[in-house]
Amino acid sequence: MSRTLALVALWSIGGCAVNDDTTNSKQAITTENGISLNGISLNGISLNGISLNGISLNGISLNGISLNGTPIGAATSGPPLAGAGLVGSTWTGHGTSGTTITLRLDAAQQGTGANADVWSYLVSASSGGAWQPLCVDSAGNPAYADSVAGSWNLAVGTTGGGSYNAGTSDFTLACRGSTIAKCVELGYKAWTGATRELAACVRALRGDYCGDGTPYTVNGTLVNIFDDAGIQSDGAAWDPEAAWSPSGALCVSKKKAARFDQDAHIRPWCYPHAVKPDKSCGTGFTTGVTIITELPPL
Repeated sequence: MSRTLALVALWSIGGCAVNDDTTNSKQAITTENGISLNGISLNGISLNGISLNGISLNGISLNGISLNGTPIGAATSGPPLAGAGLVGSTWTGHGTSGTTITLRLDAAQQGTGANADVWSYLVSASSGGAWQPLCVDSAGNPAYADSVAGSWNLAVGTTGGGSYNAGTSDFTLACRGSTIAKCVELGYKAWTGATRELAACVRALRGDYCGDGTPYTVNGTLVNIFDDAGIQSDGAAWDPEAAWSPSGALCVSKKKAARFDQDAHIRPWCYPHAVKPDKSCGTGFTTGVTIITELPPL
């Protein structure tokens, strides 16, 4: 059985810093935001500077059978990869440049509580005749990745950069602790219909105010995040920062309340022209607002 897929995953030479604080989507309403879509490297900058950081593959197909001899198939509902039966399977990815990469699922881990529908996998990639972990933690140990339906545009500073394509024929492997994985584990799951919330969450955590894939934040900044669907509710008496849609920020509360001023110290090109300061920004879900972010009081 095969399936045409696309995959975005952090290459193992630099690794992901793993933060398991958001394993349960209701465990915390605050989360550390990060620069990279698919991983926070040890020096606080992703492998590709402040890009979305990943290898984009397409035409992923399944090779072989599972350890118990039963043919393997990817899930048709829920996350694209689900179940312990996929352990031992290998997948071949055909890169956009024509390269081929073989991936192997080495172990499976099921989420708990509200995230019991999230399956994470230890994934190895064949490189130079040897298997290397696709994701590693801060100590260099193999780390798990979540599977997410759809793919992200890896471009930075251009129209469409950082955008989410929720097409059912593609999927993403996101290292746990990365922005995408954090948003999934906060409850923004494409397979439950939270596609808009997932896309807006990734924009919000990365500080992608202009919606062009450029982050204006610093790794480790705490952000309170809640949404129009009530998946995450506002339980912190923090200061409103910005209102977000899947296309980026719609407004900011005020310059001094934004991460680009407090932490990154870089003014986005879209401020204050397209993304305007608004005293009421972040105080309610007006038309188009999907996610609201808040920061600790100054």
